[in-house]
Amino acid sequence: MQIRQGLMRASHMQATASEKLDETTLYADLLEVMPVPAAYVCLDGRIILQNSRLLELCRAAADPGPYQYLTDMMSADGWSRVQAALSTSLSGVPIQSNGTLEFRCGTVLCRQLLCTSFVSFANNQPAVLMQFEQDMADEREKPDNLKTVKASLARLEARGSLPNGVALKHFPDEVLIFDAVDTAEGRAARILETIGGSYNTKDLAAQLSECSVDVVQTLYIPQNGPMPGTDADRKMCEIRLVPLPADASGDDAGMMAIIRRNVDCPHEIAENRRLAYQDPLTSLANRRAFTRALDTELQRLSRDESSGLAVFYIDLDEFKKVNDLGGHDAGDDMLQRVASSLALTLGEFGTAARIGGDEFAGMLPAVNKEAAIAVAGEILDAFARIRLEVSDRVFTIGGSVGVAYAADWFAVEGCDGAALLGLADRACLRGKRFGGHSVQVHTVRPQDWPAAGHGVGVMPEPGSFQAGELALYSMPIICLSRNKKCGAEILLRLQGDRSQGLSSKAWISAAERSGFIAQVDSWTLDKVLDAAERSANRTTLTMNVSAESARDTGFRDSLYQRLSVNPLLACRLCLEISEKDFLREPADISYFIKFVSDLGCQTAIDDFAGHWPVLSRLTGLRVDWVKLAAGVAQEALDNPAKASLLKALVGAARELGLKTIAKHVETKAEADFLRMLDIEAAQGFYFGRPEPWPEAA
Repeated sequence: MQIRQGLMRASHMQATASEKLDETTLYADLLEVMPVPAAYVCLDGRIILQNSRLLELCRAAADPGPYQYLTDMMSADGWSRVQAALSTSLSGVPIQSNGTLEFRCGTVLCRQLLCTSFVSFANNQPAVLMQFEQDMADEREKPDNLKTVKASLARLEARGSLPNGVALKHFPDEVLIFDAVDTAEGRAARILETIGGSYNTKDLAAQLSECSVDVVQTLYIPQNGPMPGTDADRKMCEIRLVPLPADASGDDAGMMAIIRRNVDCPHEIAENRRLAYQDPLTSLANRRAFTRALDTELQRLSRDESSGLAVFYIDLDEFKKVNDLGGHDAGDDMLQRVASSLALTLGEFGTAARIGGDEFAGMLPAVNKEAAIAVAGEILDAFARIRLEVSDRVFTIGGSVGVAYAADWFAVEGCDGAALLGLADRACLRGKRFGGHSVQVHTVRPQDWPAAGHGVGVMPEPGSFQAGELALYSMPIICLSRNKKCGAEILLRLQGDRSQGLSSKAWISAAERSGFIAQVDSWTLDKVLDAAERSANRTTLTMNVSAESARDTGFRDSLYQRLSVNPLLACRLCLEISEKDFLREPADISYFIKFVSDLGCQTAIDDFAGHWPVLSRLTGLRVDWVKLAAGVAQEALDNPAKASLLKALVGAARELGLKTIAKHVETKAEADFLRMLDIEAAQGFYFGRPEPWPEAA
């Protein structure tokens, strides 16, 4: 995170409410932009959120608090009035209360209270937005000599008293005229007689009595009573109250009620708008919201040359296994953890989104391409720390990240957010072709846009490859104490025209997803055993076995039959299972390890990350080797503390009967360091690169 903090420009990105990551943060930001003291308050008076203006108002009072409840802030009489307004607002009816409210010390809190739509926070606690206005609304200039209701409406609209022509946008169902002497109870009775329904007359009269006679206001009451049940019942009656112009003598001419039936409930409109731009599972922005935010950020880029823009497209690796083995609840849990991790990594200056099933996106201002790459690496590192336990299974997750980096406005002029996201998607696909868990960066150029619609070549289906397109390579494993070859890892490689630009790792990952990997492992096993039978060399041959093959009875039967004919071959064979597969499918992998150990084969746990809990799980298994994941030994080379922990881990493994192999050794310094740690064996380019295996011919 320090890398990004030193490179990221500290300018807060503009975002709409639908693009905020955290609901509490969204409403806190909303409060801060309000020009008056405001808070979200529960029915019992508890203050959920408040803005700085209200805090300042409290500090200025003779008894400044702090206050957690309105009941502690104001007098009993004032709280009684506020509680009635809260109760009304929680039924979906905005209300305005005129009159002075005081702190308990006698200082004025407000002279006008406005209670509008309510929201439900994470704990499902409904709260009402309350605005505490210090001054009554200014009296508006009133026109005279208007003889008809329609003329009054037209004049008020022309003067701006009816903003945007809201009252006349739709022809009202009813228009009622009230004299100045009409009581609130009389007005309420006429309104309810006109619209029908079962709303309580006294409740409506109380609301009308709180309304100002000088400004245009709107009330909403449920169409079919005060407690809507089904979605069909959640329609409202809109009652827009418009003051009528004074007559020639200057006397108040009364009020007009413009009624519209079957309008959508205001807070439901807001909720639907929020859901339209939010992923319901993770609460991140969805694709629509993300591309809109990206368009906004492109406009920022046109005005600000201090930093560029990095757009990230993230495709999770092996998420299907989480769903298949752990169930869809586990899959949902993993997606939520990924979303939280991504949002935390991008921080307050970034935007994260879920744009597909297991596909995510993000954007962040970045001063250069190196900063963008650093953040992409942080995203993958954060994913690697995720652990999801389901019964006795432990799931991990990885991802491929495509980055589209735009250094300035000239690179993106003429494109939109969707096109820029498409470039990041194409970069991500390149990473998937090379096996996943990678970062691929595309520097955006003006010439990208004519070709932005060009697709990426589709990877051939694993089952379409012929045996002649598969080849086996051998990589030496060295005994460190004797500096002598003690084994060889047999690796699968592709050859032929269709393998161009396609790594074996990517192809094997695709084979696992398609269910073809068991056939590949069976083909490799036959080749390895055939070579072992022909060769007089007693070197141990190791090969990787997928979880699918470990579960496959056909693969186990084939191995059993071959070794039954020639049992001596078993001592030359070491079968590797990845730590990830062992944690995901402990029962099946444990059974397979016992099965092949009984046949006389050696076994190994590959990509061991050095976690003590995993080592403890191996104590009851007949595993011969643990092969350290890439980077475990290298990270300890220049870190004495990590070196001590790794040495202790190797010693503990030895006491449990496990020998250790280090991978990816590239220098003499690394090899000497491994000898100092008493690690038994190692492999890597320093000892020998993978070469075609002639014995498999």
